[in-house]
Amino acid sequence: MFYPRTERQLRFLTLANELAPIFAERAPEHDRTGAFPHENFADIRKAGLPALIVPEALGGWGAGLLDTIITMEALAVGDGSTALSLVMHMQTLGEAGETNSWPQPLFDQVCHEAVTRGALVNSIATEPELGSPSRGGKPKTTATPLYEDGAQPTAWLLNGRKTFGSMSPALDYMLIPAALQDGSDEVARFLVEPGPGLEIVETWDAMGMRSTGSHDILLSDLRVAHTHILTRGSMDKAASKTKQGSKTNAWFMLGVSAVYLGVAVAALQAGVRYARERAPTALGKPIAELEGIQRRLGEAALLIHQARTHLYSAAELWERYPEHRVALSPTVIAAKYTITNNAVAAVDHCMRVAGGASMTKTLPLERYYRDVRGGLNHPMNDDQALVLFGQQAIRQM
Repeated sequence: MFYPRTERQLRFLTLANELAPIFAERAPEHDRTGAFPHENFADIRKAGLPALIVPEALGGWGAGLLDTIITMEALAVGDGSTALSLVMHMQTLGEAGETNSWPQPLFDQVCHEAVTRGALVNSIATEPELGSPSRGGKPKTTATPLYEDGAQPTAWLLNGRKTFGSMSPALDYMLIPAALQDGSDEVARFLVEPGPGLEIVETWDAMGMRSTGSHDILLSDLRVAHTHILTRGSMDKAASKTKQGSKTNAWFMLGVSAVYLGVAVAALQAGVRYARERAPTALGKPIAELEGIQRRLGEAALLIHQARTHLYSAAELWERYPEHRVALSPTVIAAKYTITNNAVAAVDHCMRVAGGASMTKTLPLERYYRDVRGGLNHPMNDDQALVLFGQQAIRQM
C-alpha cells in the first residue's frame, strides 16, 4: 500500500510489527483458556503505547486517527483480542481529545498517567437491561448524590451492573454512565478508578475474541467525587440530536474496523503459508500453483485491499476536514460496514484454501474465523447502517 507515508507512521508501524509476532505466539493459549493476556499489556506499557494518542503538548506521541488505525491494524495481525482491547483505550482518549468534551484537569490527569505509567482507560456503558447505549435508552445504573455543605453534591454513590467491560483486568480508569438521582432526569458519565465498591465479575466466555477480558463490572455504592463528572445532560436532548443527525465517533468505528482488518490480514498470511507448504502426493507440487487456490487467495487479497483503502481514506478525510465531520459521518459508517464484512468474507476464502485442516487448531485459521465475526456486532451494526442509508436515499432522491 501507499502507507506508511510519514516517518512517524513508520515508527509506530515498526513498533507494532515488533510486538505482533510476540503476541501471535501467545495467542493460541490465551484463546484456549480465555485468560487475559497480562504479559501482552506489560509489553504494551513497557513500549509506551498507551501514550500513542496523547497530545505532544502533554508529553505523548501525538498520533492522529490515521496513525492510530495503521498501528492497531498491524498489532491485530499478531493478536486480535489484544488489539481490540487496546483500541478501546485509543478511541476513548482519542475522541475525548478531538471533542474537548472532558474537563481539562481530568483529561490532563489521564493523559499524564498514560505517559508516565502506561495508564489505560475504557468506556464501560453497556448493561444487561439496556443493551448497547448506541441504540438509545437510559442506563439502569444510578448515581445518588452525597451532600456535605451547600446545594451542590460533593460526591456520588454509583450502583449498577455493566457488561462488555473490555480490558477490565488491566484498566486504570473506567468511564461509567449513570442516571442521576437528583431530580434532574439527567445522565452523567463518571471517571472512576477500580477500588472499593467496584468488582470485576469474570463472565467473559465467548466464541471469539476470547481474551479481551470483557467481563461484567458490578458497582456497589462506589463513591466518586463530584469533580469526576465528565459530561452530563438530558437523554431527550441526546435522542433529538441523534434523530437530527450528528457527528459519529470515528475513533471507535474506524478503530475497531482496523482490528478486524488486521485479523483478515493474518488469515491471508496463514492461507498463503499453507498453500505454499501443502503438496499432496497425488499433485506433486504445492497447491499454491493451482489456479483455483490462487483465485481464492486473490478474492481475499482484493477484499482486504478494498477494506484498507476505504478505512484509510475515511480516516484521512476525517482528519483533513474537521469542519465537515457531520457530513462525513455516513462515510465513516459505510467504512465500518464495508471493512467488517470484507474481513469476514476474506477469512472465509482463506478457510476454503485450507479445507478441512482450517477447522483444526493446528492452524490459526479457525481462531481468525471466530474472532473476525465480532466486527459485525460493534455499533453501528449492519441493520442500523442499512436502514440509515435507506432513509437517506428516500430523503434525497
